[in-house]
Amino acid sequence: MSKQTDFIEKYGDSVVRATAGTKLFPSVKMAQMIIESGWGKDLTVTKGNNFFGIKKGYNWKGETMTLNTPKDGKPVSVFRKYKNAEESIKDHSNFLIKNKRYTTAGVFIARTPEEQIKAIAKGGYAESKNYANTIIKLINDNNLKKLDRAEIKNAGIDANIGGIKPIIGVLLLIIAYNLYKG
Repeated sequence: MSKQTDFIEKYGDSVVRATAGTKLFPSVKMAQMIIESGWGKDLTVTKGNNFFGIKKGYNWKGETMTLNTPKDGKPVSVFRKYKNAEESIKDHSNFLIKNKRYTTAGVFIARTPEEQIKAIAKGGYAESKNYANTIIKLINDNNLKKLDRAEIKNAGIDANIGGIKPIIGVLLLIIAYNLYKG
């Protein structure tokens, strides 16, 4: 396996879980994670598990880190810091969902990963004019659309066995509801 394949395998399930029910494509999130983190090697990752380079922002109450950002318009920027990769991945979904500019740009009505990343770029996510094309190339070069068809594996159970996925999903929801209710 290559380092790229290892990265995708390591974080694939977390990306699928963080996009479940959000209308975000896992392929887009994984490609963004790859480009924003330099395959997990950027300083924001090594110092603070921040795989998307998300800056502090006004409402962030968690830990932060200050890093030199000479190519970013400001010589120094304050970034969010996370306990682990999963927290960073989930927060990235929340970041997109809570910022109305992405809804306005059409992120959550996109029917394809290509439409979605173009909408994310239109919403002002990145400074690069080639951002959407770079993400689309990463999706295609690394077969990331397989993540869009992936099923969440929970406790080692693959809910896609023999085409009974919908039945298992409904049963799990009923069980969870009854446990919560009773």
